[in-house]
Amino acid sequence: MGTKRKAFILLSFLLTLPLFTSCFYFEPIHLGKETTQTPISEGEEYVEATYGSNFSKDNLNKDTIGLGMGYRYLPSVGESKILVIPIQTSDDKFTQKELKLIQDGFFGTEEETGWESVASYYEKSSYGKLSISGEVTAPMTLNLSTAQLEAKYDSYTTAEKIYTDVILDTVLKGVSGVDFSEYDTNGDGYLDAVWMVYSPTMRSSSQLYWAFTTWSMSRTAVNGYYPCCYAWASVDFFTEKDYSTLLDKTNIADSHTFIHETGHMMGLDDYYSYDYDYDSTTRKGTADTPVGGVDMMDCNIGDHTSYSKFYLGWESPTVINQEYLSANGNTLTLRSHTEYGDSFLIPTSTYNGTSYDEYLLVEYYTPTNLNESDSQSRYTNNLACYSKPGVLLYHINATVGKIVPVTNTTVKWDGFVYNKLPSYSSDWGYKYLYTTLYSNTTSMSYHTISDSSNSFYRGRLISLLPATGSKIQGNKTGFATNSVLFQKEGSFSSSSTYSDFVFDDGTRPDFGFKVKSTSSDRCTIEFGAF
Repeated sequence: MGTKRKAFILLSFLLTLPLFTSCFYFEPIHLGKETTQTPISEGEEYVEATYGSNFSKDNLNKDTIGLGMGYRYLPSVGESKILVIPIQTSDDKFTQKELKLIQDGFFGTEEETGWESVASYYEKSSYGKLSISGEVTAPMTLNLSTAQLEAKYDSYTTAEKIYTDVILDTVLKGVSGVDFSEYDTNGDGYLDAVWMVYSPTMRSSSQLYWAFTTWSMSRTAVNGYYPCCYAWASVDFFTEKDYSTLLDKTNIADSHTFIHETGHMMGLDDYYSYDYDYDSTTRKGTADTPVGGVDMMDCNIGDHTSYSKFYLGWESPTVINQEYLSANGNTLTLRSHTEYGDSFLIPTSTYNGTSYDEYLLVEYYTPTNLNESDSQSRYTNNLACYSKPGVLLYHINATVGKIVPVTNTTVKWDGFVYNKLPSYSSDWGYKYLYTTLYSNTTSMSYHTISDSSNSFYRGRLISLLPATGSKIQGNKTGFATNSVLFQKEGSFSSSSTYSDFVFDDGTRPDFGFKVKSTSSDRCTIEFGAF
């Protein structure tokens, strides 16, 4: 799956358009992105902003930042509800088997799906902190054939508008027997999340037939509620992975794509890059893969990373500092991340205590729980999760900056990082906005980092630091394998393959580590000076 930002169009004010997520690698539309900022040099640190009395760290959260860009997210903690609407064309009607796939794929049990439904996956991934429920409506039939729908989409959709907004308005008006108030859990007058599952076969001839998540620009209320966050995908995505060889079952729902897109609904970005180097002679391309492909928000497999769960409010990493080590000893136990939600955070010297900053995350991967099935068989993209336990190390840079207009068509970062934000106001998204500075797609970041030797771990939202120290570039080098895991005696320090590691702010970490022992569900790690 992938993420496409319908970025900024500046007329006389800064307008924000919806995030658009897609199922394939493609070249995004870039409107209004200033790409000529002076990069931070080695040794140069970020400058913290000056705050007014209305600024608070409490406002440094995904919901406030999302509102500034016009995104209302599906709540990631508590009880959330998703309305699922099957959409069929006049010449491609759902079968009963397909309708059962939709029901089971969203709300079924592990036994009914062969792996997990959207609901059961997120119950496990969140360690019980998120419970997703909802309903699948009766199918809604469009007064268009499959070919007519594609033609309508292609002729209507531009960078500013998308035809699925029209479809959503139409089918919401036709849905009967649904209490929309149940799908507005925070009472803001907007439906939290709507899934539209269409009947035609997925194909790449039109953007219409990708799987994507976006935010509606509609200003039409239905029964007093406005549409906002929605996703769109073919029922065929429920048949992507064949579980029959593993479970001796057929016709059971594969929810990988729907789980990935639901992650976008809660605010998660794509962790692969849309920047794609294509060689017209060989007709082959190389995509940058900062996380290596192995993650639910990268190539749709396994559990979510510790960063995703920190961001979504499902775990609180243990911060490694001298005070903590003095109180607890230098050798610490780290349990399986997918089983227990444990992780260690190595901060910068100015760490602000939230997920919106720069830091390292250490987690212990095990091929169990939500990783188990994808470690035993390959997904449709021929990728699999790691088959052995081991330590994973990630570099995170989720620092927040203020984006301001330069001209009617360009914007730029104001040069400061913000550890506090004002409360949301109507000026956000028009005169300025606050957002993360970095993406895993470098061309879509608001700032670039100059580092020719190790650019693969700098200037990204999240990047894997493999135990090998080698950059992972998908089709060029292969995706991540067991070799990226830090095993017994593996270390991250100034005497390791990362001897030249620096944070994006130009500083070096205070602490490194060595893996002392590993077992099936935990390891011990010794921390010391980097």
